[in-house]
Amino acid sequence: MEVFGTLGLVAVIIVLFFVILYYVPVILWFSALVTGVRISLLQLVLMRIRKVPPSIIVGQ
Repeated sequence: MEVFGTLGLVAVIIVLFFVILYYVPVILWFSALVTGVRISLLQLVLMRIRKVPPSIIVGQ
């Protein structure tokens, strides 16, 4: 019975990891930082939540 609990916990952790990676675009933030675009990581996260594509705003 504990095996299913452990597998469930691992599955939840993996799903949360991918959700965090979706909402926190670290690679996009780093590319904006390198190119000189002054935008915070929080602003990028809020854009994702508001359904605004951050890649269009940052302009890779």
